Amino acid sequence: MQLVDHLLLHGTIFGVLLTIYLLAVMKFLNPRIWAMSDYPPEITERVPPQTDSERRTASLAAIPFFILGLGFPIISTLMLESVFGGTISLLDAFLNIFGIMMFGTFADLVILDWLIVGTITPDWVIIPGTGDMRDTAYKDFRKYHGKAHIRGTIIMAVLSFVIAGIIVVL
Repeated sequence: MQLVDHLLLHGTIFGVLLTIYLLAVMKFLNPRIWAMSDYPPEITERVPPQTDSERRTASLAAIPFFILGLGFPIISTLMLESVFGGTISLLDAFLNIFGIMMFGTFADLVILDWLIVGTITPDWVIIPGTGDMRDTAYKDFRKYHGKAHIRGTIIMAVLSFVIAGIIVVL
């Protein structure tokens, strides 16, 4: 029961923090900077490739994302290990890390991708030059990006297992 309670609390906190960060990046940076590769081909084929400046800015914006995305589940798992008396099984470590990452993925998919980009579609998510696609390709974003989350889940499972193994061994 400790694992479930811990995961629900930490997963929720992680989902909220990740959503706030991604929402801020989407809102206050040009959508070409962060999510250019996330948009369907019908949209990205219509606009020029990212500039060097946009790629640099995207790289800088990715640093806090990866620190949060990897650091939070690791710290949470170390806290759980402490709750368990200083030792944690590989399965519990994996379930905690993967579960927290899934909370973040679910929040990103449902809140940002499906609700904000794919349903509400505010002006600040539209790549300049593609505004006429608001009611077509941007609505397809829900299906297109959902498939990307499936691929990402497989990668997260492998990464979670590797990180869990490192935590258990150390």
